[in-house]
Amino acid sequence: MIIATAGHVDHGKTSLIRALTGVETDTLAEEIERGLSINLGYAFLPQGSDETLGFIDVPGHRKFINTMISGISGVDMGLLVVAADDGPMPQTLEHIDVLEILGVESVCVVINKIDRVEASRVHAVLEQVQALIEPRRWPEHRSFNVSSLSGEGLDSLKNHLISAAKDHKKQRSAGDFRLSIDRSFNINGVGLIATGTASAGEVHRGDLLDLLPGGQSVRVRHLRANGKEVDHALAGQRVALALAGKISLKQIARGDWLVAPKSLPPASRLDVEVTLLTSAPFALKHMAPVKLYIGAKRLAARLAHIDTPDGPLKPGESCLAQLIVECSISSTWGEPFLIQDHAEARVLGGGRVLDPEGPKFGKSRNDRLYWLRALQLPDATSALSRLLEAKNTINLSRFWAIRNHQSVPKNLFPNDDIRQFQRGDTLWAVAETQWQFVIQWLEKYVGHWHRERPKLPGVKIPSLQKEAAKRFDSALGHAALDVLIRSGGLVLKEGYVSRKGFQPAKSQEALQHWRKLKDRLEQSGTALPLLADLLALAEVPEQLSKEVLRLGMSSGELHELNRNRYALPSQLLHYYGSLAHACDQGETLSVAVLKKKFGAGRNLTVEILEHFDRLHLTRREGNVRVLLPRANVHRALGIEP
Repeated sequence: MIIATAGHVDHGKTSLIRALTGVETDTLAEEIERGLSINLGYAFLPQGSDETLGFIDVPGHRKFINTMISGISGVDMGLLVVAADDGPMPQTLEHIDVLEILGVESVCVVINKIDRVEASRVHAVLEQVQALIEPRRWPEHRSFNVSSLSGEGLDSLKNHLISAAKDHKKQRSAGDFRLSIDRSFNINGVGLIATGTASAGEVHRGDLLDLLPGGQSVRVRHLRANGKEVDHALAGQRVALALAGKISLKQIARGDWLVAPKSLPPASRLDVEVTLLTSAPFALKHMAPVKLYIGAKRLAARLAHIDTPDGPLKPGESCLAQLIVECSISSTWGEPFLIQDHAEARVLGGGRVLDPEGPKFGKSRNDRLYWLRALQLPDATSALSRLLEAKNTINLSRFWAIRNHQSVPKNLFPNDDIRQFQRGDTLWAVAETQWQFVIQWLEKYVGHWHRERPKLPGVKIPSLQKEAAKRFDSALGHAALDVLIRSGGLVLKEGYVSRKGFQPAKSQEALQHWRKLKDRLEQSGTALPLLADLLALAEVPEQLSKEVLRLGMSSGELHELNRNRYALPSQLLHYYGSLAHACDQGETLSVAVLKKKFGAGRNLTVEILEHFDRLHLTRREGNVRVLLPRANVHRALGIEP
């Protein structure tokens, strides 16, 4: 369990940690000389079991509030220290705000320096602190009166903390490893070290991690967790990692993240839920500049309102918003953050991340708002249910990726009322009723198309997909169409989608022109004319040419070599016979040889051979053709044997 101190400057936080653990957390010369903490300090209190109490000592001076915030992020308990002689002071109130905003689970109140005052004063200060704490998220908390100097009350406090650690059932994140770096340094003989509190997953010695936002890959050479040398470390522990890779100390900044490979990339727009403190000194307008604290990172941002139709966000109010940050950062769903005014004079409020990859445009669309409001629900199951009830098509791969899971959990939907489908590497889900609705819509649309355009062989697949995308998610429309075609409910032929058994209506005029065109093609023998010449010879009107050609191809009496040349099956059978004879004679089946056998020019010879390749009668190997064995030429050409 990780415990962080909180409280006003010179209220005895560092001396309390020293009294509890025997560790001096003020290590900088300036800290020792001035008698106040400037940087984060760390101490550990090992227990008989594998559990270790970890302490983070944060500075109390207002000047170092940024350091204090980075130290509080991700801890399990706050140790609120108030000096009995001073009582609650400005930083006491500010630190209470920080503890609440960042979602610290529990708080223990410590009235320190009781050796300096009368018992009545201790009681009065305790009542003042209780009045500050009870309206917050910790109505049930323990309080202790101690003296770090004399040791009075320390045993009771230590026993309580040890007991709390044993009872602490922090849910270890099942997601991928994440750690926000709060310190980095070099040690002679060891190399580059990065430390922080692991917020999710686990890491093992030898694992590869990514350093974000830079994207460098590093290897974990050694690990320490809660002050001990270990082979693996878990979420909730203070972790020090010795790193190897093409990385130097100057490439690591406080607040950078060490994450599992292939985690979500950094982004500059975070969709969030945010609340202003009731004590915030002013309202926040749309696009107000703020200072953002997330993990151990501090950076400039602007707060864009998403659902505040009544103007500025007022103190005590909450809204959906988008944080537009000055540089890309790594984040994940549920990550707490805090905001100060741009001048960093006051803590204004905070919240948690909902979507770490917010869009630049369309962030206030109804479907986007519904998505974000579902993500406000406390768990994944509730969010999925809400989205599916609204007939949304859910990108499951992304839904779990923003929750820091690279893979979708198995057996996510045990009942048959949810349909999952795959598109490329992405897994999707939709309510079965919505899936069936899309299936029926596609069938009805194609049927209506046939009634409106009976002479056409069907609707072109891009047109059908475009119409479906106007009504449904494109992934859903594509997947449902694929299933219909595979199952035979719809037929895809030559780029057209039709109902099973549909035959385009044949106009008498088009039939007459098809017969004339066929006769002309037969008269040409093996000298296949170009399409333009063939249409002119057969006197086919331009407006009927496509319908005439479709009639021939749909009946299997015409083959399209390319857009400019067509042939009858009997003509192609003649060419195949010449090719087969050359093969039997042991001749090389090259274009140069075959054009003589065909009695044709080079272009026509190449077109015929490429068509045979598509029919799997031949295969090109370099500059020659190979006649494929067991090829059924009559079936391939559509000729009755």
